[in-house]
Amino acid sequence: MTYAFVNDVAASWERYERFAQAFAGPTPEGLVVHAAGPTDEGFRIIAVWESEDAWERFRADRLGADAETVAHVPPTFRPLNAMHVVHGGKRPRE
Repeated sequence: MTYAFVNDVAASWERYERFAQAFAGPTPEGLVVHAAGPTDEGFRIIAVWESEDAWERFRADRLGADAETVAHVPPTFRPLNAMHVVHGGKRPRE
């Protein structure tokens, strides 16, 4: 089942750029889309993975234990139970 989340982080865009180094190299297995941008409070990440297991593997293998310390305060992490997902050129899954 598709796994998605929104993550609001109270840290500078420069700190996000350090975090984004985890995406260098081949696209992580199971990643559908990763979008990030600055907000008034820091930055927001919206990600969609093929499964929660794919996200957890990426988190363990490429982010490491200190990924959550990018911000000075804990990020607001909100999982999204994606009930309707449209992939470019494909029919929605329900």
